[in-house]
Parts: sequence; C-alpha cells; structure tokens
Amino acid sequence: METELGPTESPDGRFDYNVTGRRIVAALLDLIPLVVLFLVMAAAVGESSKTVDEEGTRMYMVRLSNGPFLLYCLLALGYFVGFEALAARTPGKFLMGLKVVKLDGGSYDWKAILGRNLLRIVDFLPVLYLVGLVTVAVKPRNQRLGDLAAGTTVVRAG
Repeated sequence: METELGPTESPDGRFDYNVTGRRIVAALLDLIPLVVLFLVMAAAVGESSKTVDEEGTRMYMVRLSNGPFLLYCLLALGYFVGFEALAARTPGKFLMGLKVVKLDGGSYDWKAILGRNLLRIVDFLPVLYLVGLVTVAVKPRNQRLGDLAAGTTVVRAG
C-alpha cells in the first residue's frame, strides 16, 4: 500500500529536522520587525540619551520602562503567537522555508502555540536565544525548550 508523503517528510516518513542554520537565520529575520517596533515605541514613549566619549564617539541609548516595556513584550509575544496560530510559521520561517509541527503528527493547537512561545523568554537567555541555540544544537530533532514543552519542532516546509 502506497501513501503520499507530506511536504515536510523524508522518504522514510520522518520530518526533515536538519534545519538548524535555516532556523537561526529565520530567528534573525524575525528580530528585524521587533527591533523596528522597539525603536518606534522608544522614540514615541521611551527614554533616550546621547553621550560622547573621550574620543568623540557618539553613543545613543533608548529604552522602554514599565507600561511601555510590558506593552512591547505583549506585542512581541503576539507577533509569534499570531503568525504561528494563522500559518504555523512566522515571516522569518516562511522566508527560510520552515514551519512548526507537532512531533506526534497531531493538530497544532493553542496549547502548543502558547507553550512554545511563552518559553521564548527562557530560550532567549542570557542574550539572543543562547539557551535555545544550545538546546537546538544538542537535541536530535533540533528542539528549543519551548518546543520540548509543547511537543513541537521546526521542520522544512517543503
């Protein structure tokens, strides 16, 4: 009996998990709109300062505090949750030909979406997804902590 393989499956019926490099680039692409959002919000409601060091180099600092920072965090979380709920992938993953799937082949539900994205906070530590990157590098299915908790991973979309 012959069965048709899905676009993310290899000939032996397994997903193509060999996407670490693509996943890193996708994450960097997804940071671009979030950095722009941060800068816009910081310019509108944040704090900024400019300093000049002894050599004449200008340095600028922007930051969000309290309510605006919380709003930014919620919008950033909404970016990931919204795109993954609608399309099982963020714009960065789309551009890199990736998508999020459940390991057991089941339907991708709100519990998985929220679980994997709430743990982005831990995966991001100490900076730029270092915990997530290490976890992806050592797990055979290239899963970060959020994926492990949600029973998901990122695979080639086909």
